[in-house]
Amino acid sequence: MDKLLKLTKESLSIVATATLKDTEIKMWIQAGIADLRRQGIDVTENTDKPLLQSAIVMFVKSNFGNVDIKEKELAQNAYKSICANLGLSGEYKEK
Repeated sequence: MDKLLKLTKESLSIVATATLKDTEIKMWIQAGIADLRRQGIDVTENTDKPLLQSAIVMFVKSNFGNVDIKEKELAQNAYKSICANLGLSGEYKEK
């Protein structure tokens, strides 16, 4: 979780030492993981697979805080695209 939190904060342009929004970010990371599992994608919190990390980061960016609506829409579209690709790959499907 710490690795995903750090990566997500970087993508949101939040300084690593700032902790005010950590609870919200962790909640969205967990929700992103749950959404991927709901779609039948095999994901664990400790994964180092870049496609899974990208999907989780895009999920968070599409739901987090008071970000510009256009940025949220772009992140949501990226998330959907990554999920579609993950769903087509046998490597990422739950067994």
